Order: sequence, then C-alpha cells, then structure tokens
Amino acid sequence: MDELIGESKLAFDDIGAGEPALLLFPGWCADRGILAALAEIESKKRRVINVDLLGHNESRRPEGDFGSEDMIRETIKLVDSLNINEFVTVSVAHAGWIAIELRRRLVNRVPKMVFLEWIIIEPPEIFFETLDKIQKPDQWQSARDALFIGWSVGDPNLAKPFHEFMTNYDFDMWSRAGREISRSYREFGSALRFLETLAPAPTVLNIYSPTQMKSLYSLLDDTKYLEAQQVFANKHHWYHIYRSSSRSHLPSVEVTQEVADAIEYFLCGSAS
Repeated sequence: MDELIGESKLAFDDIGAGEPALLLFPGWCADRGILAALAEIESKKRRVINVDLLGHNESRRPEGDFGSEDMIRETIKLVDSLNINEFVTVSVAHAGWIAIELRRRLVNRVPKMVFLEWIIIEPPEIFFETLDKIQKPDQWQSARDALFIGWSVGDPNLAKPFHEFMTNYDFDMWSRAGREISRSYREFGSALRFLETLAPAPTVLNIYSPTQMKSLYSLLDDTKYLEAQQVFANKHHWYHIYRSSSRSHLPSVEVTQEVADAIEYFLCGSAS
C-alpha cells in the first residue's frame, strides 16, 4: 500500500507507468483487493491506481455520515496529488455513479470509462426491495448474504472473494450503500440516461456477465438486457458492450485476463 498523501484520505496502490493511467475502484462495501489481480496485469502496460473508496478498508473513515459526494471530492484530490493528467476509470458495480460524476467534472481528463458488472439500465423492483432491506437493522445481514449467494450463483468457490473482501463492513456501511445507490437510480433512472447528459460524450465500455443479468431480471437469457444496450449503442457510437464469460458478479476475479484483454482492446481504439 502507498502512504496516504497530501490531503487525500484514500488508500491506494500505484503501480506501472504510462498514460492514460487506469483508476480502479471497487463498489460500495468492498476492498480494493477485488481489483488487485487486474491491476497487476494492467500495470505491465500502463500506470494503475487501485483505490479504496472513502471510509473503506485502509482509507480514512470520516467522522459522522458521508456519501457519494464526499467520495467524489476525495478521488479528485487524489488524482490531483498524484499529478495524473489523463486517466480512464474502471469501476465495479455502483461505483459507476462516482465514475460518471468524475467524468462530468473532469471532462478533459477522463476520455474513456470502463464499467464492470453494473446494472446499466433500469433495475427491476426486486433490486430496490433489496436496497431497502439492507437499510434495516434486522434484515441487512440476511439481505447481504442473499446477494452473495446470487452473485456467486451458489458456487462456494465463486463466493470466496465476496466473503474475503466484503464482510468487513457493518450495518452502518451497508445501509449507507443502500441509501446512496437507491438515491442515484431514483434520480437518474438508469446509468444510460445519465451518460446521455454528458457533453462531450465519453467513450464507454460496459463489461457484464450474462448469467448475472439473466438472474437479476428473471429471464431465460440476457437477450432483453443486451438488446436495450444495443439500441443505445446504435444511437450513440461511443457506447460499447462486452459480454464476459464470467458467471459471478466479479469478472475481475473470475476471468481476470479476459477482462484485461477487453480493456486493452478498448483502450487501443476498438471494442466489440
């Protein structure tokens, strides 16, 4: 781990060299270890900053409550203190809301964005029901454990990263996550709608697992989810899709090399 520097409250690993740098950050209630293997592979080609979100893992914990806005401000302080001129965000799940806001504020410094396993269209109602449950003291643990089972498709081996990197957080953090994530979807409807508001438009790659989306929307396959994105991509040439072979909610752990290859292909100017 690098030392916390300057006024930044964020812990991070800074490895590799070359721009654009990659700024990696996990989702709520997760440690940056979820992205460590991906960071190691990518660092052979470029500079990689793997960050713990504010209040998470080795990052400093603010006194009192905090939210997405605090995370955004601290991330901007960090990239400024590291003298990073241009960087590409690689965000896991709902950290994508933070990534989009970084792009909006630092428009000339964030040319491209990569989203990993994020619900990019409107979530189903059961998703909001889960967010409500994790904000209740008597239900949050059972709701969290149900998420772990779903994210790992019931496979104990695939569940290991969730238990290793996401069980260090108590009700306080999980309820905060539920509040902030719900607030973003209620305000913007979907990430695709938010992306449409950015001008000029960023170049975006969404990497997702068909297995996870099929389960989330209770569909036989991911056709509807994919088609919704394809309609958007046909309208916006800057939006790209990659369907990973991952079964779990963590392609960065399960199929690390595949994700790294997809990112590199995207950064070189193409995406499938």
